[in-house]
This record gives sequence, C-alpha cells and structure tokens, in this order.
Amino acid sequence: MAKLIEYEKSAEAEKWISDEGAEQEERYNKIVKEMDDLSEERDVWVEKFFGRIQTRGFNVHYDNRRQIPDEELPKRPDRPFKVVF
Repeated sequence: MAKLIEYEKSAEAEKWISDEGAEQEERYNKIVKEMDDLSEERDVWVEKFFGRIQTRGFNVHYDNRRQIPDEELPKRPDRPFKVVF
C-alpha cells in the first residue's frame, strides 16, 4: 500500500481542486444524461449488430466468415449501461 506524503496546500490550490472537481462532475453528469438519452437507440444498434453477425457473420480470416449462433450471443445484464469516467 502506498504511503501518503503529508503536505499543506495553499488556499489557491484548494480552490482550484474544488473548482476542477465540480467541473469534472458537471461534465460527467452531462455525459451520463446523453448516454441515458441514447439507451433506446443503443438497444436498436445492438440488435442490428447481433442480426448482422448471425446472418452475414464476421471475418475470422481474410475472406472466411463465421456466423454466430444464438447460444454464443452475450446476454444483456439486468442493469442499465454504466458510464465509466
């Protein structure tokens, strides 16, 4: 475990850290909202992708294609998509 180095921050540095944290939190919340707004559209994209790899398949080597059977498709988790920041 890393040992923390004790030091004092100036009031200016503390304010910058606080302001920067608030800005990052605001950006994160905007990204989460945009991702949530896309959830229905994202579900359509996923279904179309699954349809393509089951009918057309995907290239495994040069021009060799492989179709993916139903049992190999990933199952959607019982939770909403997460935004990692």
